[in-house]
Amino acid sequence: MSTTKAEDLWCGTSDAGPAIRARAATTPAQRLEWLEESLLLAQASGALARDRARRHAQAQEWDVSR
Repeated sequence: MSTTKAEDLWCGTSDAGPAIRARAATTPAQRLEWLEESLLLAQASGALARDRARRHAQAQEWDVSR
């Protein structure tokens, strides 16, 4: 029976060890740039609007159940 390291299970995903180490080596400015790009993509794809609507619906349900 072979043993598999936990890191090997993530091979090929953005959470693989090399990707994690690369992100950790970035500067705060680079991290902010990546975050801004990610937020712009989420906004452009409509993901932010969908999440806002989901959170609003949850808040409405919570208010009704009180």
